[in-house]
Amino acid sequence: MNILISTWSLQVGGGEILAMNLAAGLDRLGHRVVVFNQRAELHDAALVQRLLPPGVRVVSMADRPRRSYWAYKLNALGQRLGLRYAFYERAQQAYFRACLKRYGIELVNSHATYSDRLCAPGLREARIPFVITEHGEYTMFARERRPLDFAPVLRQADALVTVSDYCRLVLQGALEDLPPVHTIFNGIRVDAPPAAGAMRAQLGIGAGAFVYGMVARGIAEKGWEAALLAFRALRPLVGRDVQLVLVGGSGYLDDLRAQYAAEPGVHFVGRVPNPDFYVAGFDVGLLPSYFAGEALPLAVIEYLFYDKPVVATDVGGMGEILLDAASGDAAGLLTALDHPTQRPDVPALTAAMRRYATDAALYAAHQQVARRRQATFSLAGCVRQYEALFEQVVAGRAQQLGRVSG
Repeated sequence: MNILISTWSLQVGGGEILAMNLAAGLDRLGHRVVVFNQRAELHDAALVQRLLPPGVRVVSMADRPRRSYWAYKLNALGQRLGLRYAFYERAQQAYFRACLKRYGIELVNSHATYSDRLCAPGLREARIPFVITEHGEYTMFARERRPLDFAPVLRQADALVTVSDYCRLVLQGALEDLPPVHTIFNGIRVDAPPAAGAMRAQLGIGAGAFVYGMVARGIAEKGWEAALLAFRALRPLVGRDVQLVLVGGSGYLDDLRAQYAAEPGVHFVGRVPNPDFYVAGFDVGLLPSYFAGEALPLAVIEYLFYDKPVVATDVGGMGEILLDAASGDAAGLLTALDHPTQRPDVPALTAAMRRYATDAALYAAHQQVARRRQATFSLAGCVRQYEALFEQVVAGRAQQLGRVSG
């Protein structure tokens, strides 16, 4: 099958990583895959080289630099004149339609609201099957009661994939007449795990220390400051060396680093190309998020693949990652948001973090569940589910067209 996967960017991000891993997995299964990067300037060459095999072709407006340059110029001129023409987007859509023809695309799978909107007109004209993967953006719009002007794009799709049942239920509750909605959990790729002691040696952390760590985008809503405040409160409560490692980069995190520079036991490592190097050295993974679009955070899944129990807020699909519905066992401790503020409850986070540092039996039990949960989020299983859905959608569209022509 000739498949085009459309992304917002080719940088670090949950949707972007899943799109690239999916493209690589489909390529390994013998499909011909093209990745269309809708934001050509957002391209992490090292990440793309690591995740995408040579057989996957990457296309974007960078392929047409002259046309891209003049489209940007016309956009800027239009803005100065108060016009609403989107010359660059029109140029993108023209190139997208050209790629559909050039590569004989039989199905498009899009992974961001921006991408979905740009793909929809060309796919409607070409009558090519369209599968949208929802990573939490539409769910956030629906929860915040924004105007549901995206509904026509969703209804154009032949199928919707949500990365958690949480997203599926929110969308189905907000909109009627949606196409079939399928939950497919994100699968992740884990390379040969680094030695746990390497990170500790690099940061000067003693072998006997109990290490909490957090990997996330560098936005406030991921709960970075709550993690810091909970750790500060924890230190006097446990009779052992505890450390906190924070992996991420942004101006916001630079400000936090300056504010908490004197805090004992805290390590800001910045934005890194290899977060797994640090995760391997954690004892517990943290994600006290209050992000409205939290769907199925990849960082938490990665913690499980390194056998790390998790302390997190009970938002979005977090419970679907950490709780085994069949057995009722947990791979982590979930804390509720503070009801009036809808922000992390710092005392509750502190209490949960303290339990792991002081209760070895609980820690070992949750570590065992973390190992069992890994099978649910295997990349191979995720790719196979997408492949089956794509084949079903293409067959359904062919049958539909056959009835019309007959």
